Amino acid sequence: MRQAGFTLVELIIVMAIMGVLMAIATANWNQMQKKNAVEGEAKALYADLMAVRLDALYTKRPRSVVVTSTGFNVYSSSLTTVGPASGKSLRYPLKWTPASPVLTLTFDVGGLSTAGADTSICVDPDNNLAVTSGAVDSIVVSTARIKLGKREGGSCEVSGITQR
Repeated sequence: MRQAGFTLVELIIVMAIMGVLMAIATANWNQMQKKNAVEGEAKALYADLMAVRLDALYTKRPRSVVVTSTGFNVYSSSLTTVGPASGKSLRYPLKWTPASPVLTLTFDVGGLSTAGADTSICVDPDNNLAVTSGAVDSIVVSTARIKLGKREGGSCEVSGITQR
């Protein structure tokens, strides 16, 4: 008479295959979580910069944003020596060009940036400007526009960012 069921070897092989698949799924899940966090931070920074720009435009008063590698502060005028009106800390560090210890963006009464040259701000999750797999990971601030972008090279130069 024949017995129905699985042998111990068959069960161990199935469990080993399931373990390998779970390891692959976990690695991909962590990568996807990081990609989404980088995209979310870039989009949140973009939204906050646009809000400051529009606030300067609608109130007819200049506004400033001081960006550091760990966050940014918003000022209710062009003076950055007084206390900030609001601020935000960021999960991942930021890099920008032109390089300086802090980046100060001022929007005049017309909502235009007074920085002169285009400025790029990049979310840098690994602190080495490696290319991320996210759809957006950078912001380019020009005189009249703020655009999201994707770094195509290892640097945070405006020329190496595909603007969207």
